Amino acid sequence: MVRAVIVFLAMSCVVVFLGIPGLLLGLIYRSHWVGNTLARTWARAVLLSSGVRLAVVGGENVAGHQALFLVGNHQSAVDIPVLCATMKGALRFMAKGSLFRVPLFGWLLWQHGYAPINRSSARETLRSLEKMRDLLQRKPISFAVFPEGTRSPDGRLLPFRQGTMKICQEVGFPIVPFAIEGSRAIHSRKALRVHPGPVRVTFGRPISPKEAQSMSPADLNQRIMREVAGYLGQPVPMHGGQEDHGSKAEETSPVG
Repeated sequence: MVRAVIVFLAMSCVVVFLGIPGLLLGLIYRSHWVGNTLARTWARAVLLSSGVRLAVVGGENVAGHQALFLVGNHQSAVDIPVLCATMKGALRFMAKGSLFRVPLFGWLLWQHGYAPINRSSARETLRSLEKMRDLLQRKPISFAVFPEGTRSPDGRLLPFRQGTMKICQEVGFPIVPFAIEGSRAIHSRKALRVHPGPVRVTFGRPISPKEAQSMSPADLNQRIMREVAGYLGQPVPMHGGQEDHGSKAEETSPVG
């Protein structure tokens, strides 16, 4: 419980002391650099105060300055700072709509290109994604989505929602599957406590826009889900609670 308080204080300090200058600077100097710096600082503060020991596999697949579309699993609230820290802040994502109503913090999210998600309305979420697609095409920056739609309650991979895949194809960025392991042990879905420990994020090789666009959304969805499951060492989830165990070689096959 003490560590949870420390994490909260660390997050609050970053928002208060950097948020206002960041908001004002963002109004004058409309550059990704401002948002990236704020996100990187916030992410590092969260991970440091949480006691996260971060390991990255396949970091070369997200290195460089090219905008990417990251698609992977979601286990914990820690996942977002893990990705932000790995990408050095040069990443945007969808966040709960309620966060956009938080004074200052919500303004920062709007100002620097984050997209709200309404879990009770798939239609509103899709509209938000479509707006984000248009923004990304005008001003490219890497974007991450969690197509499971929610955090896994037990760490097992949930079926991916196919609607996200069409947006991935339309944006026209290389698509990078990723898998995060260990974050649920740091902070689980309904717990207040934060426990220090290791977290590993694995990035697959990018799927080129041309290859992604040559596939149906259903086929692309299955391909990415199979790869993420392979990195986690889990069976591929099927709709209706079934699991496709497949072959280990197929589950862990690289993309190219």
